[in-house]
Amino acid sequence: MINRINAIIKEHGSFSIGELDYEDCSPCVGELGSYVGLAEYFKVGKAQVNVYMPSGFSSDPEDEYDMDYIDMEKYIVEEILRLAELWEVDSLKSEERISN
Repeated sequence: MINRINAIIKEHGSFSIGELDYEDCSPCVGELGSYVGLAEYFKVGKAQVNVYMPSGFSSDPEDEYDMDYIDMEKYIVEEILRLAELWEVDSLKSEERISN
């Protein structure tokens, strides 16, 4: 799964959750007390995890860090693969529109 994610990103570039049509839910990689870590930017080998306090007044992250795909739970990597495949489809559609 990780090899496939990396291959898609190498071919179509890094992407964020906000660039995907109809996707507004980032994979949750962990919780600690009132904080939650969401994978929101995907690049070769790792994702940027933004840490939020859901009960806070700001939509800005409290902190951020990179997390290697290899260190993530399998179900999270599966979700990231699904997102990467959506990114690939969007990229191919854009290329097709440009070529026409």
